Amino acid sequence: MGKPYDLRVEGAEIEFRAERLAVPLQLSRGPITDTTYAVVTVQARTRLGTPTTGVGAILLSELWAFPEPRLTQPEKAGLMRRVCEQLAAVLPAVECADPLQIGFALEKQLPALGQEVAAASALPAGLSIPMLALLNCLAPFDAALHDAWGRALGRPAYLCYTEEFLSADLSACLGADFVGCYPGPELRPRRTQLWVQHVVGLSDPLTPAEVDPNHLPPSGLPPDLQSWIRRDQVQVFKLKAAGRNPAEDAQRLADVYRVASETLAALGVSARPRLSCDPNEGYVDVAGLVELLDRLASDHPAAFAALAYLEQPTPRDLARYNFTLEEASRRKPILVDESLDRLEHLPLLRPLGWSGLAVKTCKGHTHSLLAYCWARRHHLYITIQDLTNPGRALVHSANLASYLALAYNDLECNSRQYMPAAAPAEQAAYRPYFQVVGGAVLLPSQPGPGLY
Repeated sequence: MGKPYDLRVEGAEIEFRAERLAVPLQLSRGPITDTTYAVVTVQARTRLGTPTTGVGAILLSELWAFPEPRLTQPEKAGLMRRVCEQLAAVLPAVECADPLQIGFALEKQLPALGQEVAAASALPAGLSIPMLALLNCLAPFDAALHDAWGRALGRPAYLCYTEEFLSADLSACLGADFVGCYPGPELRPRRTQLWVQHVVGLSDPLTPAEVDPNHLPPSGLPPDLQSWIRRDQVQVFKLKAAGRNPAEDAQRLADVYRVASETLAALGVSARPRLSCDPNEGYVDVAGLVELLDRLASDHPAAFAALAYLEQPTPRDLARYNFTLEEASRRKPILVDESLDRLEHLPLLRPLGWSGLAVKTCKGHTHSLLAYCWARRHHLYITIQDLTNPGRALVHSANLASYLALAYNDLECNSRQYMPAAAPAEQAAYRPYFQVVGGAVLLPSQPGPGLY
Protein backbone atom coordinates (compact mmCIF):
# COMPACT_ATOMS: atom_id res chain seq x y z
CA MET A 1 0.00 0.00 0.00
CA GLY A 2 1.29 3.43 -0.91
CA LYS A 3 1.82 6.40 1.36
CA PRO A 4 -0.43 9.50 1.40
CA TYR A 5 2.48 11.52 -0.01
CA ASP A 6 2.89 9.42 -3.16
CA LEU A 7 2.65 11.43 -6.37
CA ARG A 8 0.40 11.11 -9.38
CA VAL A 9 1.80 13.22 -12.22
CA GLU A 10 -0.73 15.36 -14.06
CA GLY A 11 1.59 17.12 -16.49
CA ALA A 12 5.14 17.99 -17.38
CA GLU A 13 6.56 20.89 -19.34
CA ILE A 14 10.11 21.32 -20.62
CA GLU A 15 11.96 24.41 -21.75
CA PHE A 16 15.21 24.22 -23.71
CA ARG A 17 17.63 27.13 -23.38
CA ALA A 18 20.62 27.34 -25.71
CA GLU A 19 23.75 28.25 -23.77
CA ARG A 20 27.20 29.13 -25.04
CA LEU A 21 30.21 28.63 -22.79
CA ALA A 22 32.14 31.81 -22.10
CA VAL A 23 35.32 29.72 -22.25
CA PRO A 24 35.45 26.32 -24.03
CA LEU A 25 35.85 23.35 -21.70
CA GLN A 26 38.61 21.14 -23.14
CA LEU A 27 38.07 17.39 -22.71
CA SER A 28 40.01 14.49 -24.18
CA ARG A 29 37.20 14.07 -26.75
CA GLY A 30 37.29 17.73 -27.76
CA PRO A 31 36.02 21.11 -26.56
CA ILE A 32 32.52 21.86 -25.29
CA THR A 33 31.47 25.26 -26.65
CA ASP A 34 27.65 25.10 -26.76
CA THR A 35 25.08 23.17 -24.78
CA THR A 36 21.39 23.00 -23.86
CA TYR A 37 19.97 23.86 -20.45
CA ALA A 38 16.81 21.83 -19.91
CA VAL A 39 14.31 23.09 -17.32
CA VAL A 40 11.36 20.85 -16.41
CA THR A 41 8.24 21.75 -14.45
CA VAL A 42 6.05 18.91 -13.17
CA GLN A 43 2.50 19.26 -11.87
CA ALA A 44 1.29 16.47 -9.59
CA ARG A 45 -1.08 15.55 -6.76
CA THR A 46 -0.54 13.42 -3.71
CA ARG A 47 -2.84 10.50 -2.89
CA LEU A 48 -4.61 12.92 -0.55
CA GLY A 49 -5.34 15.20 -3.49
CA THR A 50 -2.89 17.94 -2.51
CA PRO A 51 -1.59 19.74 -5.62
CA THR A 52 2.15 20.30 -5.88
CA THR A 53 4.66 21.55 -8.43
CA GLY A 54 8.34 20.71 -8.82
CA VAL A 55 11.18 22.01 -10.98
CA GLY A 56 14.31 20.28 -12.23
CA ALA A 57 17.15 21.50 -14.43
CA ILE A 58 20.29 20.06 -16.01
CA LEU A 59 22.60 20.57 -18.95
CA LEU A 60 22.11 18.11 -21.79
CA SER A 61 25.69 17.32 -22.80
CA GLU A 62 25.86 15.29 -25.99
CA LEU A 63 29.68 15.41 -26.11
CA TRP A 64 29.83 13.73 -22.68
CA ALA A 65 26.79 11.45 -22.86
CA PHE A 66 26.53 10.65 -26.59
CA PRO A 67 30.04 10.24 -28.10
CA GLU A 68 28.88 8.83 -31.45
CA PRO A 69 31.24 10.02 -34.21
CA ARG A 70 28.82 9.08 -37.03
CA LEU A 71 26.37 11.78 -35.92
CA THR A 72 26.94 15.52 -35.78
CA GLN A 73 26.66 17.47 -32.55
CA PRO A 74 23.36 19.09 -33.68
CA GLU A 75 21.95 15.67 -34.61
CA LYS A 76 22.78 14.23 -31.19
CA ALA A 77 21.45 17.30 -29.40
CA GLY A 78 18.23 17.02 -31.39
CA LEU A 79 17.80 13.37 -30.44
CA MET A 80 18.27 14.16 -26.77
CA ARG A 81 15.66 16.92 -26.97
CA ARG A 82 13.22 14.48 -28.57
CA VAL A 83 13.83 12.01 -25.74
CA CYS A 84 12.98 14.77 -23.27
CA GLU A 85 9.79 15.60 -25.16
CA GLN A 86 8.81 11.92 -25.13
CA LEU A 87 9.43 11.74 -21.37
CA ALA A 88 7.17 14.75 -20.86
CA ALA A 89 4.45 12.97 -22.83
CA VAL A 90 4.65 9.62 -20.99
CA LEU A 91 5.14 10.91 -17.44
CA PRO A 92 1.43 11.37 -16.65
CA ALA A 93 0.85 7.67 -17.38
CA VAL A 94 3.27 6.56 -14.63
CA GLU A 95 1.64 4.82 -11.67
CA CYS A 96 1.14 6.83 -8.48
CA ALA A 97 4.17 6.20 -6.23
CA ASP A 98 6.93 7.90 -4.28
CA PRO A 99 9.62 9.70 -6.34
CA LEU A 100 12.24 6.96 -5.89
CA GLN A 101 9.81 4.36 -7.24
CA ILE A 102 8.84 6.60 -10.14
CA GLY A 103 12.44 7.47 -10.96
CA PHE A 104 13.51 3.83 -10.84
CA ALA A 105 10.57 2.76 -13.04
CA LEU A 106 11.38 5.47 -15.58
CA GLU A 107 15.04 4.44 -15.68
CA LYS A 108 13.93 0.89 -16.51
CA GLN A 109 11.80 2.24 -19.37
CA LEU A 110 14.58 4.33 -20.90
CA PRO A 111 16.03 1.71 -23.32
CA ALA A 112 12.63 1.11 -24.93
CA LEU A 113 11.90 4.82 -25.07
CA GLY A 114 15.28 5.44 -26.67
CA GLN A 115 14.56 2.81 -29.29
CA GLU A 116 11.24 4.50 -30.11
CA VAL A 117 12.90 7.88 -30.58
CA ALA A 118 15.70 6.35 -32.66
CA ALA A 119 13.19 4.55 -34.90
CA ALA A 120 11.06 7.66 -35.34
CA SER A 121 14.21 9.64 -36.20
CA ALA A 122 15.26 7.05 -38.82
CA LEU A 123 18.72 6.51 -37.39
CA PRO A 124 20.98 4.36 -39.58
CA ALA A 125 21.16 0.68 -38.73
CA GLY A 126 23.49 -0.04 -35.84
CA LEU A 127 23.07 3.37 -34.21
CA SER A 128 21.22 3.89 -30.96
CA ILE A 129 20.94 6.44 -28.19
CA PRO A 130 23.33 5.48 -25.36
CA MET A 131 21.95 4.80 -21.90
CA LEU A 132 24.06 7.61 -20.46
CA ALA A 133 22.38 10.10 -22.80
CA LEU A 134 18.97 8.73 -21.82
CA LEU A 135 19.81 9.15 -18.12
CA ASN A 136 20.94 12.72 -18.83
CA CYS A 137 17.55 13.39 -20.45
CA LEU A 138 15.65 11.85 -17.53
CA ALA A 139 17.60 13.86 -14.93
CA PRO A 140 15.57 17.12 -14.95
CA PHE A 141 12.26 15.20 -14.81
CA ASP A 142 13.51 13.08 -11.94
CA ALA A 143 14.69 16.17 -10.04
CA ALA A 144 11.33 17.86 -10.59
CA LEU A 145 9.53 14.82 -9.11
CA HIS A 146 11.66 14.84 -5.95
CA ASP A 147 11.21 18.59 -5.70
CA ALA A 148 7.42 18.31 -6.02
CA TRP A 149 7.35 15.55 -3.39
CA GLY A 150 9.36 17.57 -0.88
CA ARG A 151 7.22 20.63 -1.54
CA ALA A 152 4.07 18.59 -0.91
CA LEU A 153 5.59 17.50 2.41
CA GLY A 154 6.62 21.05 3.22
CA ARG A 155 10.22 20.18 4.01
CA PRO A 156 13.57 19.46 2.31
CA ALA A 157 13.31 16.20 0.38
CA TYR A 158 16.64 15.10 1.88
CA LEU A 159 14.95 14.76 5.29
CA CYS A 160 12.17 12.53 3.94
CA TYR A 161 13.92 9.45 2.54
CA THR A 162 12.71 7.29 5.41
CA GLU A 163 10.15 4.59 6.11
CA GLU A 164 7.73 7.28 7.30
CA PHE A 165 7.46 8.86 3.86
CA LEU A 166 8.65 6.30 1.28
CA SER A 167 6.31 3.54 0.12
CA ALA A 168 9.03 0.91 -0.35
CA ASP A 169 12.46 0.14 1.03
CA LEU A 170 15.61 -0.05 -1.08
CA SER A 171 15.19 -3.73 -1.83
CA ALA A 172 12.63 -2.76 -4.47
CA CYS A 173 15.48 -1.17 -6.44
CA LEU A 174 18.71 -2.74 -5.16
CA GLY A 175 17.77 -6.29 -4.22
CA ALA A 176 17.34 -8.47 -1.16
CA ASP A 177 20.46 -7.18 0.62
CA PHE A 178 18.58 -3.93 1.19
CA VAL A 179 15.40 -5.25 2.82
CA GLY A 180 14.35 -2.82 5.51
CA CYS A 181 16.87 -0.19 4.38
CA TYR A 182 16.10 3.40 3.35
CA PRO A 183 18.35 6.19 2.04
CA GLY A 184 17.75 8.47 5.02
CA PRO A 185 20.03 6.70 7.52
CA GLU A 186 22.88 6.78 4.96
CA LEU A 187 22.70 10.58 4.74
CA ARG A 188 24.58 12.89 7.08
CA PRO A 189 23.59 16.12 8.84
CA ARG A 190 23.82 18.98 6.37
CA ARG A 191 27.24 20.61 5.98
CA THR A 192 27.18 24.31 5.24
CA GLN A 193 30.74 24.57 3.89
CA LEU A 194 31.85 22.77 0.74
CA TRP A 195 35.32 23.23 -0.73
CA VAL A 196 35.27 24.36 -4.34
CA GLN A 197 36.88 21.91 -6.75
CA HIS A 198 38.40 24.03 -9.50
CA VAL A 199 38.77 22.46 -12.96
CA VAL A 200 42.06 22.83 -14.81
CA GLY A 201 41.50 22.17 -18.51
CA LEU A 202 43.93 20.43 -20.84
CA SER A 203 45.42 23.67 -22.16
CA ASP A 204 44.58 26.15 -19.42
CA PRO A 205 47.44 28.60 -18.71
CA LEU A 206 48.85 28.16 -15.22
CA THR A 207 50.52 31.55 -14.81
CA PRO A 208 50.12 35.01 -16.38
CA ALA A 209 53.28 34.39 -18.40
CA GLU A 210 51.54 31.53 -20.24
CA VAL A 211 48.48 33.57 -21.26
CA ASP A 212 48.05 34.19 -24.98
CA PRO A 213 46.97 37.85 -25.33
CA ASN A 214 45.06 36.89 -28.47
CA HIS A 215 42.91 34.38 -26.55
CA LEU A 216 41.79 36.16 -23.40
CA PRO A 217 38.62 35.08 -21.57
CA PRO A 218 35.67 37.47 -21.25
CA SER A 219 36.16 40.45 -18.97
CA GLY A 220 35.99 39.54 -15.32
CA LEU A 221 37.24 35.96 -15.69
CA PRO A 222 40.82 35.25 -14.58
CA PRO A 223 42.94 34.15 -17.56
CA ASP A 224 45.14 31.64 -15.72
CA LEU A 225 45.19 29.29 -12.73
CA GLN A 226 47.34 31.52 -10.56
CA SER A 227 44.90 34.41 -11.02
CA TRP A 228 41.94 32.16 -10.14
CA ILE A 229 43.66 31.11 -6.92
CA ARG A 230 44.40 34.71 -6.03
CA ARG A 231 40.76 35.64 -6.60
CA ASP A 232 38.99 32.72 -4.87
CA GLN A 233 41.71 31.04 -2.78
CA VAL A 234 40.67 27.68 -4.25
CA GLN A 235 42.65 24.79 -2.81
CA VAL A 236 41.14 21.73 -4.54
CA PHE A 237 41.89 21.08 -8.22
CA LYS A 238 40.51 18.63 -10.78
CA LEU A 239 42.84 18.23 -13.76
CA LYS A 240 41.65 17.18 -17.16
CA ALA A 241 44.25 14.91 -18.78
CA ALA A 242 44.63 13.71 -22.36
CA GLY A 243 45.52 10.15 -21.35
CA ARG A 244 47.83 9.65 -24.29
CA ASN A 245 51.23 10.32 -22.72
CA PRO A 246 51.74 9.31 -19.07
CA ALA A 247 54.92 11.38 -18.77
CA GLU A 248 53.18 14.53 -19.98
CA ASP A 249 50.19 13.94 -17.69
CA ALA A 250 52.49 13.39 -14.71
CA GLN A 251 54.36 16.59 -15.47
CA ARG A 252 51.09 18.52 -15.81
CA LEU A 253 49.95 17.30 -12.39
CA ALA A 254 53.29 18.31 -10.91
CA ASP A 255 53.16 21.74 -12.54
CA VAL A 256 49.66 22.43 -11.25
CA TYR A 257 50.69 21.33 -7.77
CA ARG A 258 53.75 23.59 -7.83
CA VAL A 259 51.87 26.68 -9.05
CA ALA A 260 49.01 26.11 -6.61
CA SER A 261 51.36 25.53 -3.67
CA GLU A 262 53.43 28.62 -4.37
CA THR A 263 50.40 30.83 -4.94
CA LEU A 264 48.55 29.69 -1.83
CA ALA A 265 51.69 30.11 0.27
CA ALA A 266 52.11 33.67 -1.04
CA LEU A 267 48.52 34.37 0.03
CA GLY A 268 49.22 33.09 3.52
CA VAL A 269 46.98 30.03 3.12
CA SER A 270 48.44 27.18 5.14
CA ALA A 271 46.47 24.39 3.44
CA ARG A 272 48.25 22.34 0.81
CA PRO A 273 46.57 21.80 -2.58
CA ARG A 274 44.57 18.64 -3.14
CA LEU A 275 44.44 17.17 -6.65
CA SER A 276 42.31 14.78 -8.62
CA CYS A 277 42.71 13.74 -12.25
CA ASP A 278 40.05 13.10 -14.89
CA PRO A 279 41.39 11.70 -18.17
CA ASN A 280 37.80 11.27 -19.49
CA GLU A 281 38.52 7.72 -20.75
CA GLY A 282 41.81 8.74 -22.36
CA TYR A 283 43.81 5.69 -21.18
CA VAL A 284 43.02 2.63 -23.27
CA ASP A 285 44.08 0.17 -20.57
CA VAL A 286 45.59 0.00 -17.11
CA ALA A 287 49.26 -0.04 -18.22
CA GLY A 288 49.44 3.64 -19.11
CA LEU A 289 47.59 4.53 -15.94
CA VAL A 290 50.07 2.62 -13.80
CA GLU A 291 52.94 4.33 -15.63
CA LEU A 292 51.39 7.74 -14.90
CA LEU A 293 51.09 6.98 -11.19
CA ASP A 294 54.55 5.45 -10.91
CA ARG A 295 56.17 8.38 -12.73
CA LEU A 296 54.36 10.83 -10.49
CA ALA A 297 55.38 8.94 -7.35
CA SER A 298 59.05 8.70 -8.31
CA ASP A 299 59.58 12.09 -9.99
CA HIS A 300 57.12 14.30 -8.11
CA PRO A 301 56.37 12.72 -4.71
CA ALA A 302 54.68 15.82 -3.26
CA ALA A 303 52.22 15.97 -6.16
CA PHE A 304 51.63 12.22 -5.85
CA ALA A 305 50.83 12.63 -2.15
CA ALA A 306 48.38 15.43 -3.03
CA LEU A 307 46.57 13.29 -5.62
CA ALA A 308 43.37 12.00 -3.99
CA TYR A 309 41.90 9.90 -6.84
CA LEU A 310 41.47 9.46 -10.58
CA GLU A 311 38.07 9.62 -12.25
CA GLN A 312 37.10 7.41 -15.23
CA PRO A 313 40.59 7.08 -16.73
CA THR A 314 39.68 4.16 -19.05
CA PRO A 315 36.90 3.55 -21.63
CA ARG A 316 33.28 3.49 -20.50
CA ASP A 317 32.08 0.18 -21.98
CA LEU A 318 32.58 -2.31 -19.13
CA ALA A 319 31.49 -5.22 -21.34
CA ARG A 320 34.70 -4.82 -23.35
CA TYR A 321 37.07 -4.85 -20.38
CA ASN A 322 39.59 -7.68 -20.72
CA PHE A 323 41.63 -6.18 -17.86
CA THR A 324 41.04 -4.92 -14.34
CA LEU A 325 42.09 -1.67 -12.71
CA GLU A 326 43.37 -3.41 -9.59
CA GLU A 327 47.06 -2.66 -10.22
CA ALA A 328 46.29 1.05 -10.51
CA SER A 329 43.77 1.15 -7.65
CA ARG A 330 46.41 -0.24 -5.29
CA ARG A 331 48.25 3.05 -5.86
CA LYS A 332 45.33 5.52 -5.81
CA PRO A 333 41.51 5.25 -5.74
CA ILE A 334 40.04 4.87 -9.24
CA LEU A 335 36.44 6.11 -9.54
CA VAL A 336 33.83 5.19 -12.09
CA ASP A 337 31.80 7.86 -13.88
CA GLU A 338 30.67 7.31 -17.48
CA SER A 339 30.88 3.52 -17.13
CA LEU A 340 28.11 3.51 -14.52
CA ASP A 341 25.08 4.03 -16.73
CA ARG A 342 22.98 1.21 -15.25
CA LEU A 343 22.41 0.36 -11.62
CA GLU A 344 22.78 -3.33 -12.44
CA HIS A 345 26.46 -2.60 -13.23
CA LEU A 346 27.19 -1.77 -9.59
CA PRO A 347 28.21 -5.37 -8.72
CA LEU A 348 30.86 -5.21 -11.47
CA LEU A 349 32.83 -2.41 -9.84
CA ARG A 350 34.83 -4.39 -7.28
CA PRO A 351 35.70 -7.33 -9.60
CA LEU A 352 36.95 -4.88 -12.24
CA GLY A 353 39.14 -3.05 -9.75
CA TRP A 354 37.19 0.20 -9.35
CA SER A 355 37.58 1.80 -5.91
CA GLY A 356 34.34 3.76 -5.91
CA LEU A 357 32.13 6.12 -7.85
CA ALA A 358 31.40 9.74 -8.67
CA VAL A 359 27.81 10.71 -7.87
CA LYS A 360 26.42 13.06 -10.54
CA THR A 361 22.97 14.63 -10.64
CA CYS A 362 23.16 14.69 -14.45
CA LYS A 363 22.40 10.94 -14.25
CA GLY A 364 19.31 11.62 -12.16
CA HIS A 365 18.57 12.21 -8.49
CA THR A 366 17.10 8.72 -8.06
CA HIS A 367 20.05 7.05 -9.81
CA SER A 368 22.46 9.09 -7.68
CA LEU A 369 20.77 8.22 -4.37
CA LEU A 370 20.54 4.52 -5.20
CA ALA A 371 24.15 4.28 -6.41
CA TYR A 372 25.26 6.16 -3.30
CA CYS A 373 23.39 3.77 -1.00
CA TRP A 374 24.96 0.79 -2.78
CA ALA A 375 28.40 2.33 -2.45
CA ARG A 376 27.89 2.99 1.25
CA ARG A 377 26.82 -0.62 1.87
CA HIS A 378 29.88 -1.92 0.01
CA HIS A 379 32.35 0.56 1.57
CA LEU A 380 33.27 2.22 -1.72
CA TYR A 381 35.03 5.57 -2.16
CA ILE A 382 32.45 8.29 -2.96
CA THR A 383 32.76 11.78 -4.44
CA ILE A 384 30.29 14.11 -6.10
CA GLN A 385 30.98 15.73 -9.47
CA ASP A 386 28.98 17.89 -11.85
CA LEU A 387 28.51 18.61 -15.53
CA THR A 388 29.24 22.36 -15.48
CA ASN A 389 25.91 22.74 -13.67
CA PRO A 390 24.62 26.33 -13.83
CA GLY A 391 21.74 27.93 -11.95
CA ARG A 392 19.27 25.64 -10.23
CA ALA A 393 21.23 22.59 -11.40
CA LEU A 394 24.21 23.74 -9.31
CA VAL A 395 21.98 24.38 -6.28
CA HIS A 396 20.66 20.81 -6.64
CA SER A 397 24.17 19.33 -6.77
CA ALA A 398 25.38 21.42 -3.82
CA ASN A 399 22.40 20.50 -1.64
CA LEU A 400 22.80 16.82 -2.42
CA ALA A 401 26.55 17.02 -1.67
CA SER A 402 25.84 18.68 1.65
CA TYR A 403 23.99 15.57 2.89
CA LEU A 404 26.25 12.82 1.51
CA ALA A 405 29.04 11.03 3.36
CA LEU A 406 31.85 11.84 0.91
CA ALA A 407 35.55 11.07 0.91
CA TYR A 408 36.09 14.85 0.89
CA ASN A 409 33.63 17.72 1.34
CA ASP A 410 34.35 19.02 -2.14
CA LEU A 411 31.95 20.45 -4.70
CA GLU A 412 32.79 20.66 -8.37
CA CYS A 413 31.09 23.88 -9.44
CA ASN A 414 32.88 24.77 -12.64
CA SER A 415 30.03 26.80 -14.18
CA ARG A 416 31.67 29.79 -12.46
CA GLN A 417 34.62 29.18 -14.80
CA TYR A 418 32.82 28.36 -18.04
CA MET A 419 29.22 29.67 -17.78
CA PRO A 420 29.27 32.43 -15.14
CA ALA A 421 26.40 34.38 -16.72
CA ALA A 422 24.02 31.44 -17.29
CA ALA A 423 20.58 31.35 -15.63
CA PRO A 424 20.89 34.83 -14.05
CA ALA A 425 17.45 34.74 -12.40
CA GLU A 426 18.26 31.42 -10.74
CA GLN A 427 21.63 32.75 -9.58
CA ALA A 428 19.93 35.77 -8.04
CA ALA A 429 17.41 33.57 -6.21
CA TYR A 430 20.16 31.38 -4.69
CA ARG A 431 23.02 33.87 -4.39
CA PRO A 432 25.12 32.15 -1.65
CA TYR A 433 25.58 29.07 -3.85
CA PHE A 434 27.40 31.19 -6.43
CA GLN A 435 29.80 33.00 -4.10
CA VAL A 436 33.22 31.58 -3.21
CA VAL A 437 34.63 32.63 0.16
CA GLY A 438 38.11 31.45 1.11
CA GLY A 439 38.00 28.63 -1.42
CA ALA A 440 34.59 27.35 -0.29
CA VAL A 441 30.87 27.78 -0.89
CA LEU A 442 28.97 28.65 2.28
CA LEU A 443 25.43 27.25 2.13
CA PRO A 444 22.30 28.29 4.02
CA SER A 445 21.71 26.25 7.20
CA GLN A 446 18.83 24.41 5.50
CA PRO A 447 17.40 24.37 1.98
CA GLY A 448 13.77 25.19 1.37
CA PRO A 449 11.02 22.61 0.77
CA GLY A 450 11.87 20.20 -2.05
CA LEU A 451 15.36 20.01 -3.51
CA TYR A 452 16.35 23.69 -3.33
